[in-house]
Amino acid sequence: MDTLQTIKSSVAHLSPAILLILSGSIVMAASLVLKSGNARDVHNQRNGVGSLSLVLLLVAGVLAYLRGAPTELGHGLFRFDSTAIAAERLAFLGGLIVLLMSWSTAPRAHLGEYYGCLLIIIGAIPIVGAANDLVSLFLGLELISIPTYVLLGIVKNDNSGAEATIKYFLLSAFASSFFLLGLSYLFGFIGSTNLEVIQHGYQLGGKLTSFALVLVMCGLAFRITAVPFHFYAPDVFEGTSLTMAGIMSYLPKVAGFVALIRIVGSGIGSSAVDIVIPVLFVCSAITMLVGNFFASAQNSLRRLLAYSSVAHTGYLLLAMTALLRDNAEANVLFSYLAAYAAMTLGFFACLGEIEAAGGKTMLVGDLSGMFYRRPAASVGMTVCLISMIGLPLTAGFWAKFLVFMGTIASGAKDPWSIAMAILMAFNAVIAAGYYWRVLSKLYEKSDAYVPLRVFRPSLFIAYTICVVLTVVWFFVPVVM
Repeated sequence: MDTLQTIKSSVAHLSPAILLILSGSIVMAASLVLKSGNARDVHNQRNGVGSLSLVLLLVAGVLAYLRGAPTELGHGLFRFDSTAIAAERLAFLGGLIVLLMSWSTAPRAHLGEYYGCLLIIIGAIPIVGAANDLVSLFLGLELISIPTYVLLGIVKNDNSGAEATIKYFLLSAFASSFFLLGLSYLFGFIGSTNLEVIQHGYQLGGKLTSFALVLVMCGLAFRITAVPFHFYAPDVFEGTSLTMAGIMSYLPKVAGFVALIRIVGSGIGSSAVDIVIPVLFVCSAITMLVGNFFASAQNSLRRLLAYSSVAHTGYLLLAMTALLRDNAEANVLFSYLAAYAAMTLGFFACLGEIEAAGGKTMLVGDLSGMFYRRPAASVGMTVCLISMIGLPLTAGFWAKFLVFMGTIASGAKDPWSIAMAILMAFNAVIAAGYYWRVLSKLYEKSDAYVPLRVFRPSLFIAYTICVVLTVVWFFVPVVM
């Protein structure tokens, strides 16, 4: 395939992502003409920009549906396979829920900037998923990072919001330095920026290439909130808005794991696997333990959810090890991410409706008796919490079960896999304890609570979609 044909095919396959990135840039530019006015004007602007963003996402989804089958593009900047398609679908799924959550919670003074950055982030994840070169991979990741800095800076203007923004920015720059250093070593040792060439050349570089891989994994650990690059998460979740915390818990995690698959996915050779698997095992074990034990000690609901996100990263890293060891498809990991999107974003949407109606959501105790004040949101949180625990009749059951069984199956090649599966089960029990603590608060009965009657249709639709998907995916397991 010649260069021109490769470019045309790449543009055709990336048309949904290109549409979102370009339209997001236009929406940001249009913010210059959105004048602040009275409440009616702001209300109309909120509806207008929110509707436009949803339409653009739906159009991108239609383009993805009508697009032809993936084609082989040789050694170009992009490749279109099951990983690229799954990344796109996960981005659009999370993007739809987040846009609905944002309808009532986007900052009224920065509507154009907010929705523009959000569209760019959603469009950048398919770029990462289709990346076949270090340059396109880094470009996609930066298209996620930079708008995230802007979003954190505009959603809250108080001291806690500023602190969250600064912490995320500084730690992100620190992690990116690891990532870039690792990429430079990979290029220097192997002599190519093409990811397929790099994967085939891992075993030629010896220990130096393994060192480069560890540096790259350190850089990506920040995006997926893996220990020890998780320190920003509790402070950022506590200091930003609920919707932004939901965005931070999901979209960067998808991008980080997709990038990890692209770099150490399959065909990397036994010598590299012998280095990567132990690193992933250690990182997974520490991440699960730190996430669950620290979450158990939290009274702050935001910090509890942050450490819960850290713990889920540990489970996902176990799925990554099974993928590498068995040279299998990444369906288990992507299915977990889809279930994670439904239950986590659904929980944040329920909290957002409670907060929008005048309730408090900062502490676990603030949810006491919430079922009698806001029954619909409480039922939604109940389903999401049951899914987080991993009980039957929810997508979370299959997500954890498949990761557990995949880890057990790898035990035939490595006894440490059995130990990791046992550790995962132990951590699931710990997690059930603090999820149950939150769940039980919802149904504490008292006659002193005043009902919350303010209704936000967009938030209701968002968590309704999440609850339906969480239940349906138990009977019809999700395939990305």
